Amino acid sequence: MPSNGEPLTLLVPVHVDDGLVATNSIPLYNWFITELCKDIEAIDLGPASLYLGIRIIRDRAHRKLWLSQKAFITDLLATWNLTPLNCHTSSVPLRHKLHTLPDAPPNSLPDISDADIKVNFQRLVGSLIYLAVCTRPDIAYVAMALGQHNSNPTRAHLLAAKGVLRYLAGSLEFSLEYGLDLSVISPPVRETAKGCVLTDADWATDEKDRKSISGYCFYFLNSLVSWSAVKQKTMALSSTESEYYAMTHAMKGTFQRK
Repeated sequence: MPSNGEPLTLLVPVHVDDGLVATNSIPLYNWFITELCKDIEAIDLGPASLYLGIRIIRDRAHRKLWLSQKAFITDLLATWNLTPLNCHTSSVPLRHKLHTLPDAPPNSLPDISDADIKVNFQRLVGSLIYLAVCTRPDIAYVAMALGQHNSNPTRAHLLAAKGVLRYLAGSLEFSLEYGLDLSVISPPVRETAKGCVLTDADWATDEKDRKSISGYCFYFLNSLVSWSAVKQKTMALSSTESEYYAMTHAMKGTFQRK
């Protein structure tokens, strides 16, 4: 056991050929790496600072950690000839409902032909979904909403997706923060702060199919660890019913993560 008497812990998330190790014991970590290298070739890159395009920033003195995709967003903006210095930023990711988008101006996106709209839209939305899943819950809804038009996007949809980039350019420094001193919280709230889930739903927002949107946020030690925004598959007949669907969606997320 570690010197503080806690049980040994070793977490090893793996994506293809990239992996992380989180542990409370350096000897346990060294043993794991030694055993792993007996069967496969593994390279120890030291303390993690970048994983799958996600920058890991630590403040060990205050026991805080941040996850940021600033570099990924910067590259994405450059791909679309946008930078925080040369583009008009937006304070919101989406200014119009997607089913009431105004027609695209005739001179919009002149470098993209009608035949290339679909592939460019899908690439951009794919990048937005990656951001929304990893570190940017603030664009989870708009990434989900745009993704519903992947099969047949219009120039107006592509302009709306590019508008999300203008929002990202204005919020480039946003990141997920983890770490909290629970001792500063009053006892009644302290237990709730250790872990809770919030769910919500609208009702029949989409005017095309009248389906509702479910959303949830999972918190652990008062830090956001999981989130989701999806369109419900069944038409809810009341706002109460849509809320029950949202709770079901959250419960499925709970069991999938155990």
